[in-house]
Amino acid sequence: MEATIESIGIYIPENKITNQYFEEIIETSDEWITSRTGIKTRYFSKENEYTSDLCIKAIENLEEEYKKGLTDIDFIIIATSTPEQQFPSVASKIQDRFNIPQAGCVDISAGCAGFVYGIIMAQGLIASGSYKKILVAGAETLSKICDFTDRTTCILFGDGAGAVIVEASEQKQLFSSTTITDGSYGKELYKSEGHAP
Repeated sequence: MEATIESIGIYIPENKITNQYFEEIIETSDEWITSRTGIKTRYFSKENEYTSDLCIKAIENLEEEYKKGLTDIDFIIIATSTPEQQFPSVASKIQDRFNIPQAGCVDISAGCAGFVYGIIMAQGLIASGSYKKILVAGAETLSKICDFTDRTTCILFGDGAGAVIVEASEQKQLFSSTTITDGSYGKELYKSEGHAP
């Protein structure tokens, strides 16, 4: 069985952060940030707005734009590196919030590639014949974990969410994929006083 995406939803928080914000808190400038990253603005979640909240808003946008019912979804995949807690999963919160009965739920953590990995997983589950309609959402609230004293990283990240429904199809193929990881670069993603954990 092939897979296709017909429904897409997005959400970005209201708090728009320009490069001028960083000029006030660290030694940097709009020109420095823009010339190295191309980034002019990003969006931060509110203090009491978490990853699950962003997912909910993106899924509500999906429902509004595409008029797709969710009650027949049989699996939920949430890709995030910033869940508000380790468990229960963000996916299970989504299942409860939208009253989706008897859906399997799982969170995955794969950093920037998380959403793509979620879609690849959904495609594989559909190809197996075990599932027909899978909700995949990717969301991050990286503003809550950034080190705002490190000008090389804090300028890069913002918050937001996207959601799709991956559905079984006899005609439309989603895509073919190849996944490769090089874990040797993991040490570049954190600071350590001593040895890497």
